[in-house]
Amino acid sequence: MAEHSLLLTSIDASSSAGLVKPPKAQKVYFDNLDLLRVVAFGMVFLAHSELGKTLGHFSSNSFYIRVINLLSDGGSGVSFFFVLSGYLITYLLLQEREATGRIHLSNFYVRRTLRIWPLYFAVLLFGFFVYPAFKGVIGITTDIAHRAPFYFTFLSNFDSIYLAHNHLQALSVAMIGITWSVAIEEQFYLVWPLLFLVVPKRYYQAIFYGVILCSLVFRYLHRTDGDTLYFHTLSVMSDLAMGGLFAYHCRFNPRFVGFFQNLPKLVIGLAYLLGFALLLYRDDLYPGTSAAVVARLVSTLFFAFIITEQNFAGHSPSKLSRLTTLSRLGKYTYGLYLLHPIAIQVTILLFRGAHLSRESVGGGFSYAGIALAISLIMSYISYRYFEAYFLRLKHKFS
Repeated sequence: MAEHSLLLTSIDASSSAGLVKPPKAQKVYFDNLDLLRVVAFGMVFLAHSELGKTLGHFSSNSFYIRVINLLSDGGSGVSFFFVLSGYLITYLLLQEREATGRIHLSNFYVRRTLRIWPLYFAVLLFGFFVYPAFKGVIGITTDIAHRAPFYFTFLSNFDSIYLAHNHLQALSVAMIGITWSVAIEEQFYLVWPLLFLVVPKRYYQAIFYGVILCSLVFRYLHRTDGDTLYFHTLSVMSDLAMGGLFAYHCRFNPRFVGFFQNLPKLVIGLAYLLGFALLLYRDDLYPGTSAAVVARLVSTLFFAFIITEQNFAGHSPSKLSRLTTLSRLGKYTYGLYLLHPIAIQVTILLFRGAHLSRESVGGGFSYAGIALAISLIMSYISYRYFEAYFLRLKHKFS
């Protein structure tokens, strides 16, 4: 997903309108969140590579199966990404508003464009026009070019709903389907800063509670439509708003931050145990309508708790930034997220060409391992030699 580093800049309030030239900035980075991004990607990857299915062969124990199902729950991984995005983007916007008395919309949109668009459109060009050129070799039979407008205008989540409702095969070029969540984030980036411009500061909290309430009502009205619940912007917007709500309190509520700073280690540990238990047993805890309305709200509350605890808790049992090797992968997660479906497609073709089976335990691990290795290589190359060029431009619009 989108990069989540945070530049908190002290900008003089008299800066001119438009694309302002920033003064010297102080970089603030929530380094404990890097590994959380990696974990969220890992959940998505386990789902798409079917590694969770492979791991399920080791035991039929019900608790073990619950754990594997949670670890390979790509939907929860995406939800965690949404909460992270809502938290960090809101924190940045509130910081800018506090430091300058305004939000520089043009700068904000340019920064998001430089981060999101280059790789996003590179994936679309590859998926729509390069990969299908070899359809005679790889067995693509569905013409998908006419669906391009949904994707090039960041509306692919609505195309995902259309395809599911009409029982059509998910896009033959599977790597394009992954863009539905990026589309939602772009829709969020378009609207979110505008709310902080038109709503007076004293009513900021109403933004978060209002969006969460609207999302809950929408989920209730579509409680029997799983595809709409999963892909629709209004259905998942509560994730982003929940992250934003916690960011608001971290920015303006010293008592809220102090609460986390003073939480005893034992209480934090119990909170994690409770949160994971609620995730593991959510299918049993939320029957019927509550599954559509309450379950996602509870999980996003837990995700927001994890983010805030990692950022501010003074007695945390473990700060994830200590796992430095894995944390370094955090900056590559956007590339990993968008490129891993391509890596999976390449691995499928390799297995097909070598007449290898993915059904056995060994085959399943080999398949996932090769796909992960290709994903890491591709995301590193993309970040180092493609994305970095655009990222270097972002500081001009801080």
